[in-house]
Amino acid sequence: MRISYDFHIHSALSPCGDEEATPCNIVAMASVKGLDAIAISDHNAIGNVKTAMECGEAFGVTVLPAVEVQTAEDIHVLALFPDYEKLEKFFSTLNFPEIENKPDIFGNQYFYDSDNEITGEETRYLLSGAEEDIYTVCRRIKEYGGKAVPAHIDREANGILAILGEIPPDLSFDALEFSPYADETIKDKYHIFRRLTDSDAHRPTDISDPVNFLEAEENSVEAVFAAI
Repeated sequence: MRISYDFHIHSALSPCGDEEATPCNIVAMASVKGLDAIAISDHNAIGNVKTAMECGEAFGVTVLPAVEVQTAEDIHVLALFPDYEKLEKFFSTLNFPEIENKPDIFGNQYFYDSDNEITGEETRYLLSGAEEDIYTVCRRIKEYGGKAVPAHIDREANGILAILGEIPPDLSFDALEFSPYADETIKDKYHIFRRLTDSDAHRPTDISDPVNFLEAEENSVEAVFAAI
């Protein structure tokens, strides 16, 4: 079956995320827009993923466990997993500098429950990247059963092409992600890869419309994950 998706959405846990981007609001907006599957891919944090998955069950939207990791080279990589436990185990292997967030400068980093109530706040500044390089991050993603997807490779900021100049042939990726504004020429250049297009939304209204699709056996976390 055809699955409409958006696997790169930031919640209010990301300091650059809008405070209206609670897990429940994100899932509700995805449902209103007609999306089948999404992922909350916050910057270097997973604290709102479980709530989003709970809300997904209520709204009939499949929510993949995910995180957007910033590597030591400042490359952004989406890490997608078939269940929350694998995501949690992978994430626990990463090391981040203990830089305290300054909400008045960088923005708040809130955890939410399914009733849109704030349950806590992340004090570590989440736009500071992991200490592991891209090779280590991608290897660990696979070791813990996930799929590694370099994010928005067509963009200058934190894209693998802008930083490394090319996709290293000794790095194994499951897909490449493009922004909605990527030129077809660059997409065609990497036709041998699974190509995803995601919104990188930082507020609910910027979540993708149902214009990007995968073919999956069914609309479930396991089937959508396998289709990537």
